[in-house]
Amino acid sequence: MSTSTARPCPEIKGARSKYQKLGDEPADHAIGRSRGGLTTKTHLVADGKGRALAFVLTGGQVADTTMLPDTLDEIRVAGATGRPRQRPDRLLADKGYPSRANRAWLRERGIATTIPLDAMATLFFSSRSVSTWNSGSAPCRSSSI
Repeated sequence: MSTSTARPCPEIKGARSKYQKLGDEPADHAIGRSRGGLTTKTHLVADGKGRALAFVLTGGQVADTTMLPDTLDEIRVAGATGRPRQRPDRLLADKGYPSRANRAWLRERGIATTIPLDAMATLFFSSRSVSTWNSGSAPCRSSSI
């Protein structure tokens, strides 16, 4: 699981933005205001060989962690027979997806996870067992990555 950000209108660095909000942006445009100006985020799920399985576009202000279930629900991998496969065996995600809600959602569906903890979570859980956060894998801390 990965996220990247793109700017729809590149401008000269240092120039002031001439953007004026004239109304609400339609939901299907996936353009939003973030620290970098007007941006779009791409939430992508790829297989072990780097082939894209599903992606979701959102505005730049949308938090990565809230898009994990929506992105994983988009997976459809056709097999030789039967229904398309919709659930991965394991999820490797970056530090943008470490919420308890995401981990609970993945655990309910039997998906093993490896998600590194961000700096704040590492401080909070330094006295606790981190292995309870990474189901089916060894503990993963942000300082060792």
